[in-house]
Amino acid sequence: MKKIYLIPISILLAAPLSSFLSASIDSLISLNEDLPKDENFPFLNGVIIGTIYELAIYCIIGIPVTLIIDTITYFLGLHTNLKVYLLQFSLYTISAITLAYILDSDNFWAYLTVGIAVHTYFHILFFLKKTNSKP
Repeated sequence: MKKIYLIPISILLAAPLSSFLSASIDSLISLNEDLPKDENFPFLNGVIIGTIYELAIYCIIGIPVTLIIDTITYFLGLHTNLKVYLLQFSLYTISAITLAYILDSDNFWAYLTVGIAVHTYFHILFFLKKTNSKP
């Protein structure tokens, strides 16, 4: 809990990276489709718009979920990095599935996009926490 400043750093790193990953996957899936005439740069537009949306969602939903998951991890008193990682990975996966279900339960792309965003954020935050912890 004392490393609260790592959450905004993780958000600022994860939003563009996960938007880039999602737009890359979308571009690969839609390689054979014709572009609309008014859209010249769909990849760049996807990254920019995705980053803006993800920043808002990370701030509104991600910060409280992160604090709840950190509190659960703290109260369980896990001591090994692997156990902490597996527990947090599972809790973030549950939150990603829940959010994707709330957004659009019939669309696989919603699950994929939310999963990429949540797990990118989680791994960046986990890495920053581990590198900034005292040995």
